[in-house]
This record gives sequence, C-alpha cells and structure tokens, in this order.
Amino acid sequence: MKTQVSPGGFTLIEMVLVIGIVACLCALLMPTITALQQRANSTACASNLRQIGISAQLYAADHDQNLPTIEPWPSQPVYPSDSGVETLLNALKAYGVTETVLQCRADIAGPQYYTKEGSSYEWCPMANGQNVQSVKSVWEGNMPGLTLSRLILAFDYTNVHHEYSNVLFGDGHVAAAN
Repeated sequence: MKTQVSPGGFTLIEMVLVIGIVACLCALLMPTITALQQRANSTACASNLRQIGISAQLYAADHDQNLPTIEPWPSQPVYPSDSGVETLLNALKAYGVTETVLQCRADIAGPQYYTKEGSSYEWCPMANGQNVQSVKSVWEGNMPGLTLSRLILAFDYTNVHHEYSNVLFGDGHVAAAN
C-alpha cells in the first residue's frame, strides 16, 4: 500500500508556531525601537537648538555683540507691542533660522507649543539684549561668575524628551536638564 505524500507546504501547526515566534520577537523589540526613536528626536532637537545658538551669535556679531530681544511667549506677550521685540523666527530668520529649525519632533507629537507659540523653543528673557562679551544677570545686576557658558538662551517649553528638556547656553552648547 502506498502512502500519499503531500506536495511541499506547511501545516497549520507550523504556521501558527512561526507567527507566534515572530510576534514574540516584535514584542521584545518594541521598547528598543521606541527608545531609539526618542533618542533620535532628542538629538534632532539638540541640533535645532545649536542652529539657533549659531544664529544668535551671528546676530550678535552684526549688532555690537548684543543678542536679540525676543518675546518668550508670543501668544501671551510679556513686552509691550511697541517695544520692538520680535518672535524667535523674525529675529533670527536672516541668520539661518527657519520654521523647520523651530520644530522639535517630540513637541509636535506631544504638547504642540509650535502650534501655539510659533516655536517649540522658549527664548530665555534673561538673554534679551545681553552683550556676549560681558554677560550680566538681568535680575541681580552684575553677578560674578556668570559666563556665556552659563547663560541660558533657549530651551524646550516643557520636558518633552522622556522627562527632560534640551537647553541651549550662550556659548552654543546644548545640555539636557530636568
């Protein structure tokens, strides 16, 4: 008696087993992929802030070493409308800042300050009009030890990078802060 051999193929059990293994591998990789995506967003944000820092330095070079005066909350202005204060984009547009540079991916996916304020980054009022060669504390007069490397220029409006923000300092470096 001859037994019939089925043509090449997979049984239902084999298919279910393969699908189960693939599902387990995907479940194991998901947290890693999410963490990598968060790091990529944070790195892109830091790059944007560095570009803002370079643009601010170029602005200062053209304006007697003084940084621009920028409205920190354009939707709720702090300065009077006739004071000549500009938005971050308007002040630094001529120095390479574009709408894309002002968008943090984590902000766009989350709180959306870009939509509300025209930028994902808040300009620090303490930096307004500062002379990059002799930094002074706006609130306490001339504060010894306040250097450009400690002067905050801009930062994420809120902690959008896994519980921390990227912060741009006057010397152009960007650091994470919570």
